[in-house]
Formats: sequence, C-alpha cells, structure tokens
Amino acid sequence: MPLTEEKRKALEKLEFREGLEGLTPARIITLFRRAPLLRAVDDPQRVWQMYENASLVLTVWYEGQLAGIARVLTDGVLHSYLCDLAVEPDVQRLGVGRALVEALLERCKGTELVLRDSDISSGFYERMGFRRVENAWMRAAK
Repeated sequence: MPLTEEKRKALEKLEFREGLEGLTPARIITLFRRAPLLRAVDDPQRVWQMYENASLVLTVWYEGQLAGIARVLTDGVLHSYLCDLAVEPDVQRLGVGRALVEALLERCKGTELVLRDSDISSGFYERMGFRRVENAWMRAAK
C-alpha cells in the first residue's frame, strides 16, 4: 500500500533512540494502555525496573512524544526474547512496528528471537517472518 504524502511526512518526523533516554514509567504505562499492550502496569516502579534490567530498549519518538517501544532480553549468543513491542495507535500502519523489529533483529543478529503474543497482532508477526511454535512452557509468577 503506497504511503500518502501526509504519512510520508509523519515518517520523516520519527526519531529512533536506543536506551532509556526520555523514558519515564508514566510514558511507558500510557503507551502500553493506548497501544494496547496487555501488561500489568499498576506499579510504576516495577515497570521502570523491567526497562532498567533489559538488554536492549529501542524507542520511537514523534514530535517529542513516545510513539513506539521495544524491549528485549538476550544472551547475545543463542536466544533473544522480545518482551514488549508497543506502537501508539496514531502512528500505527506507518511502519513503526516493522522498523522497531528490523532494528532489534539487526542488533540481536545470530540469535533466535522469541516472543509471546495475543491474537490481536499475530498477523503482524507472521508478515514479519515469525512462525508460531508449540514447544513452550510457562509458569505464572507468584
């Protein structure tokens, strides 16, 4: 689908960053709620710790506002886990999510990228070359 002139101009205004610069727990929580990314966000300190302890954090900013975020845990050798990928609804369908995934794939090159997903965005990941796997187990936090 070709980009409209308006979308092209919006894309030119996107700023990509690596790290925690400009992030606050409130900004992350607001984006999670708007995206929507189904995460427990009732404890801002815990949300911030998730990001401080991440191996890789990539963000996208639009006119000073957080528009997208990706958080990864990785051993840098064999496995990488995409913990969060959230994009502000106002800029969805501009390629922000795709750009974040492509950037993290480059930074995690040589590792197997794993993620958990709801059915809301499964089509996105399939189009990005991910495949659904059944050989996983999970134990909920207590």
